[in-house]
Amino acid sequence: MIALVNRQDLLAFAHRDWSLVAEAKAEFWRDRKRDRTADDTLAIGEQLRQHARAVRPDWPTESERAADLAVHLRVTEALRAVRIRSR
Repeated sequence: MIALVNRQDLLAFAHRDWSLVAEAKAEFWRDRKRDRTADDTLAIGEQLRQHARAVRPDWPTESERAADLAVHLRVTEALRAVRIRSR
């Protein structure tokens, strides 16, 4: 059973200082990003992949995989071109 919402609590929530909430949230993520390791980043990526598969089990489709590969190939060629020119 869902409890009734207390009117005072709802008003307090609605009238809170949202700029302070946003500031605290930004600080939290700034600190978390600063302290994040490569393993943390890979774990976050895996969590995102798992979530995407839970929401859309057919993801990625063959056409999405092909499009992704095409982007990776273009980036690879662009990086190779920059490396050659900078010598």
